[in-house]
Amino acid sequence: MCHHRRRARSGSRPVGSVALLLLAAAVSSCGLCRNERVAEYPSTDGTAKVVVFERDCGATTPFSTQASLVPVGVDAPSGMGNLFAADDNHGIAPDGPGGGPELRVRWIDAVHLELAYHVNARVSRAETSLGLVRVSCTTFK
Repeated sequence: MCHHRRRARSGSRPVGSVALLLLAAAVSSCGLCRNERVAEYPSTDGTAKVVVFERDCGATTPFSTQASLVPVGVDAPSGMGNLFAADDNHGIAPDGPGGGPELRVRWIDAVHLELAYHVNARVSRAETSLGLVRVSCTTFK
C-alpha cells in the first residue's frame, strides 16, 4: 500500500512559517508552476490512463514527479497530480527522466495499478484508490 510518514505537529507555528505558507499558496495560485509530460500508461481496458509528469514551480522548490489518473482522451493535467507526488528528497533519490525521481507504473488489470518509486524519494501524495482503481505502491533501489 502507499504509505508515507508524517511528522508530529507541534502546538504552535512561528510567524515566519505561516508567512511562508501564505506565500507558497499565493505563488502556486498564480500559475508559476509548469508541468512537463514524461509518460502515459493506458489501462488494460483502454478507458483510463496514468499521466506521469514533472512539476516545476521555480527555483525555490525541487522538481517533483507527479501522476494523475485521467480518462483516455484527456490531456495532461495543468495542476497537481491527483494520484502521486514525490521529490528527490534534497538529492538523496536519483533523478528520473524529467528531473524528479523515477516513477514506474504497471497496470495489473483495469482496476488495479502498481506504482514503484525510489526508496529515498520523499512522497507527499500517494492515493490508495481513485474512483474504482485500487493502487499499491512499492519501492526500489
